[in-house]
Amino acid sequence: MKKLAMLLPLLWQPGLMAETVTLTTGGEQGIYHQITKEFCRLAHEVDEQLACTLQSSSGSIENLKRLKSGETSYAMVQSDWLYQASQGLGPFATHAEPFTIVIRADGDITSLEQLKLAPIDMGLKSSGTRQTALTLFNILGAKEQDLDLKSMANLPDALCSKQIDAFALVMGHPNRIVLDTAKRCAVSFLPIDGATRDQLLKGVKYYQRSQVPARIYPGNLKATPTFAIAATLVTNATMPEESVYRLTKAMLTQQTKFNEQTYGYANMFHRARNKTGPVLSIEQHPGAAKYFEELKAAGKL
Repeated sequence: MKKLAMLLPLLWQPGLMAETVTLTTGGEQGIYHQITKEFCRLAHEVDEQLACTLQSSSGSIENLKRLKSGETSYAMVQSDWLYQASQGLGPFATHAEPFTIVIRADGDITSLEQLKLAPIDMGLKSSGTRQTALTLFNILGAKEQDLDLKSMANLPDALCSKQIDAFALVMGHPNRIVLDTAKRCAVSFLPIDGATRDQLLKGVKYYQRSQVPARIYPGNLKATPTFAIAATLVTNATMPEESVYRLTKAMLTQQTKFNEQTYGYANMFHRARNKTGPVLSIEQHPGAAKYFEELKAAGKL
């Protein structure tokens, strides 16, 4: 597979020549699509010569395939599947995303083991969420063919009407889907901790301990332990250093506007309350690394 590299933003500075950027995201209702769309909107504000073309997809696995084949220039990918795609990748995380299992507060599900026999939605087949969930279930001794996996068009309705007993998302919090669900019925979160979480984290650097924060959803007064990955924006490592440097610098100058506009990611830019540790173990693209070194030297990072 081609060597890949990660950069944070998608913005060119004014004065550069006309440029068209193709970005593969995820489902059109998903957070990856939402934040990439916002990247592009701000990019056009900064540089009217920049045009973005968004490609929806089923998720991280498909995105990596498109990046490899040259169908896209940039792609949003979960850190775990990015790492496993190649040993020569260079990402930078936008935001730590806890693996979140949502259940009905008055339902029968109280443990991970019970999910093996229940109708559940763990994401689309080619999504990073589905593959991460299968990694978890493998530890629990269940294979994909053993599970009653669904793909529901409307997760809040499906959970609250008891079509499914749980759904999983890899997401930043607060999240609109969870809030919409909580408006329809009382929800809770299934903890992932103890020996199960320890086994997930053993020997890997793209997962780490995390939690669903307390008091941001109705009725959830305590934090729920889980593990996290990081959302990453990746491109081929052959992207010129100066181009990546410009993109990184331009996006970080727009972070206030981005935070104001992008619900659920308003906490993403290095705020201490959201630091969850070294989720990624792969080098940044040299262009991105150059700008972050400048921030560090200026005492801004």
